Amino acid sequence: MDDLTLLRDLYDAPPPSREVIYSGAARLAAAYAQEAEPVRPVGRSRPARRAARASRWGAFGVGLLGAAAAMAVVIGGSGTSEPKPILSASQILLAAANSVSTTPQDGKYWVLSGVSGHERRDPTDAYTLRSNQSIEIWLPRADGQQTWMIRQDLGVKPATPKDDAAWRAAGSPASWTFPDTTPALTLKTGPGERDALRDTSGKMLSLLNTPMTPETLSRLPTAPEGLRGYLEKLVTKAYGAEPVDMNAQLFETGSRLIMSFPTSPEVRAATYRMLAALPGTTTQGAATDPLGRVGQAVSQTGGPGEEYRLVVDTATGQPLALESSIGQNRTFEAIKRAGWTDEEPDLPARRADVNRPTR
Repeated sequence: MDDLTLLRDLYDAPPPSREVIYSGAARLAAAYAQEAEPVRPVGRSRPARRAARASRWGAFGVGLLGAAAAMAVVIGGSGTSEPKPILSASQILLAAANSVSTTPQDGKYWVLSGVSGHERRDPTDAYTLRSNQSIEIWLPRADGQQTWMIRQDLGVKPATPKDDAAWRAAGSPASWTFPDTTPALTLKTGPGERDALRDTSGKMLSLLNTPMTPETLSRLPTAPEGLRGYLEKLVTKAYGAEPVDMNAQLFETGSRLIMSFPTSPEVRAATYRMLAALPGTTTQGAATDPLGRVGQAVSQTGGPGEEYRLVVDTATGQPLALESSIGQNRTFEAIKRAGWTDEEPDLPARRADVNRPTR
């Protein structure tokens, strides 16, 4: 069993003895003491223009949604205080890469389901609201078949207990209208009706405005260096002359690639290894994602007020959630299910073609 497997299993196995922990921590600390974390060079930052950036992502993009890494010891457990090492960002990502397994590749549809959230201030700027939406994408294996996106607004609520208190003090409104948007946006506390968008072009899923068709996905590089080069071209094409922090954009784009697309296990592992090599990626250790699941979190910062956090399950190599903060704009995308199936989608009565009004 190699070191990465040991790291992957660290948080799932029964607590080892104190002697084993101290011995392992000492061995790892000695090894990593020779490898300092890379220092992130000062990159070009860009304006925090979330509305402009959102259009560059595909259907499952924004809508779906630390200190420098070092070896340390914390006290955990119950009864007896046992130390546990805090994994560095590279350890977390390499453990996830090492855990990526071959999942069943047969089935009529590749299904991706999850929940996205968006936080914004209420129209009076008194408290912060979080709106949630569920999304399912059913991508057929066969050419010429319909791709479906099933959506439902899950309602809006105050983002934190402090916001809840301010909302109650304002009379507990059940809806909010934002006149500065075009058209005016109205949010409600109650859930909306399910609807479905139909697409026959095979281009519903896109990454930075580049359609991720089955053919495109099959040609993705399976080596970290080649994958980085491919994603750098996508970022450069998407942003043009707009200044960007390339490391931050590679972190965000790579995270979306492993979360939202039916890539091969080799591509997923290469993506994790590419993220592990990015300067400036730091660890946040054990973390809870927006759906309450526990994983390991790593983060990357870009321009002023810009941060991305990826939460992964290192035991399975599955990404759990990506959280983004750009200025006061905060979003998350949490994945509940991703894989191939012979099931059929449970389509709602309200359906429409992509870019056409829902009937």
